[in-house]
Amino acid sequence: MSPVDVAVHTEAIPRWWPWARLALVLPLLVVPALTLGPVLLGLPAYHVQGGQITARSLGARTVIPAGTPVERRPVTLGRKSVGSALPGYAVGLFRTDLGRAQVFSDGSQGAAALVFATRPPTVLTPADPDALLRAWRAGETAAFRPAQPARPGWEALLLLPLLPLVVFLYSRPRVRYLLDGDTLVVKTAGSTTRFPRTGTRATLTTAPLGLRLFGTALPGYYSGTFGTGAIPGGRVQAAAGSNRPAQALLLEAGGRTFYLTPQDPETLAAWFTPAP
Repeated sequence: MSPVDVAVHTEAIPRWWPWARLALVLPLLVVPALTLGPVLLGLPAYHVQGGQITARSLGARTVIPAGTPVERRPVTLGRKSVGSALPGYAVGLFRTDLGRAQVFSDGSQGAAALVFATRPPTVLTPADPDALLRAWRAGETAAFRPAQPARPGWEALLLLPLLPLVVFLYSRPRVRYLLDGDTLVVKTAGSTTRFPRTGTRATLTTAPLGLRLFGTALPGYYSGTFGTGAIPGGRVQAAAGSNRPAQALLLEAGGRTFYLTPQDPETLAAWFTPAP
C-alpha cells in the first residue's frame, strides 16, 4: 500500500519575501560574478566605430576620440588602485611606469601596448595593434580583444558552496507528512524521521516556534532546532510549514520533541496510540 499524504498547514508566503530572498542572494554572487563575467562576456573588448574607440570592461567603459595622440610602447603594470587584476583581465586604474593610467588589458607585462594621451592615459593591449589603429584612423567598424582571454580566478571556487544555497532558496523547500502503514514519516529537505503509531506520545500546543537555534527558517518552511515555550525544556525539532499556527502537534520520540503543523492536528494526534 502506498504512503498517504497528510496535509501540512503552510503559512502564506509574504509579498516581501521575493525581494528579501534576492537581497540575500545578490551579495553572495557578487565576487563569483566579477570573476566569471569577463570570461563569459569576452572582456575587455575594444570596439572601433566612426573614428572612435570604445574600450569596455565589466564595470566601466571609456571612449577615445578620433585624432587622440597614441604611442606604441611597452608598459609595466604596478599596483592596482581601483579595478580588477585577474588572469587575462587587468582593468581599472593602475600605477604604471607612465604614472597612473586607465588600463583595459590582458595584463601583459612589458609587451607592446597602445598608450592614448587621454587624462589619465588609457592603455590598451589588442592582439593586433596595427589592425586596430588602421580601422580607427580609416573610420571603419571593427571589434578587437587582447591576445590572452580572461580566465577564472580562484574566486570562482566560491560558487561551489554558494550554488546549492541559491538553488535551495529558489526551490521552495517544503515539509511532507506521510502515513505509511503504522508509521508517520516526516520529510524535510535534509532529513527523514519515522514515528511509530504505538509508543509515540502526541500532544497539542498553541505555542508558536521561537528563535531558530540551528537549521532553516524560511517562509513556509521551518526545519531544525528551535526555542519554544511549548515544553519545559524549551527546545523542539521543527518540521513545520508555519511558525505561528493556531495549533501544532508535538511528538515525543527518542528523547526528543518534534514540532509539526498538520492541517488537522487533532485528528493526527488521535491517530497515535499511547504506549501501554
